[in-house]
Amino acid sequence: MKITAPSSMSRRTFVKASLGTAAGTWLTSRGRSARAQSVKATTLRFGGPMPLTTNYGQAMVKFGDELAKLSNNQIKIEVYPSNQLGGLKDMLTAVQLGTQSMVIATPAWVSNFAKQMDVFSLLYIAKSEDKLFKALDGPFGKRMAAYTEPAGLKVLNWWNSGPRHMLNNARPINAPADMKGLKMRVQSSQVWLESMRALGANPITLDFPEVYLALQQNTIDGFENPAPDIAAGKFYEVGKYLSLTAHTFDIFVVIINKKLWDGFNPEHQAMIAQAMQNTTEWQRTAQTAEVKAALDQLRGKMQVNDVSDADRQLFAKAVRPVYDKFAAKLGKDLIDQAIHEFG
Repeated sequence: MKITAPSSMSRRTFVKASLGTAAGTWLTSRGRSARAQSVKATTLRFGGPMPLTTNYGQAMVKFGDELAKLSNNQIKIEVYPSNQLGGLKDMLTAVQLGTQSMVIATPAWVSNFAKQMDVFSLLYIAKSEDKLFKALDGPFGKRMAAYTEPAGLKVLNWWNSGPRHMLNNARPINAPADMKGLKMRVQSSQVWLESMRALGANPITLDFPEVYLALQQNTIDGFENPAPDIAAGKFYEVGKYLSLTAHTFDIFVVIINKKLWDGFNPEHQAMIAQAMQNTTEWQRTAQTAEVKAALDQLRGKMQVNDVSDADRQLFAKAVRPVYDKFAAKLGKDLIDQAIHEFG
């Protein structure tokens, strides 16, 4: 694997995909080579918010490895981790416009381009990761993916981000009453804003790269994120309390520019899909292990409190009116299907 840094971008790291795992059995090596030679080599720019040291970054590299092998190096990936291409709003806009090929983004940010994605932002709607991904790998996932296409965004798959928890500098959070008055950073989503208000907090929208400094300067009291992201970002340096509220089981949506996708022939689309499927299976397993490791690390660096199932029900009850408030915007049938599929 070759890693270089263009002289014009001091913070930017290229990760050029090369060797990978075995190719899919549907296409023989000889037939693959013959077809690939007839197609001009393509390089895709794949951006994400997290460092290469996380499983998200490793999965981006793995996808490049898989795709390079399957396509006989005719489709290569340049990986830009750690928001090197901008924040999630910037990267999603760039993918929409076609100036960036791919991105991984949370549904709350994608909802700015496809409002229905905010169904994933309804707190406590999913009972477990297993049920969430079973739904996403079936007809419900196809329904959700279709909502992004009019905006020029094609969903390739769904990666595991794990349960999200509350971090703040004021006090441990065990019940909704502990949220009262806290200035909490949330993602750019009306559902997130209303959910935090329903819990008594004062929500503030910030892009992820701004959160560390905002905590350090007391512009915000806290934010919420999965444990591995908190550990990777070293937020224990600027945060005192981590409360394991598990208010949502989050995902990263892997997105490619729709026009770019449509420009590939069916065989190359199949290669991209297979490489992404192989990567997704690896990433979901890796994230589960990383969540445990991150929590073990964080327990040694900050005050971590578990939240009982009974107290979680108090949170769930407090945010339930938000479901009704957004029924018209998101579609009551969509919310009802999500409750059924995830519950």
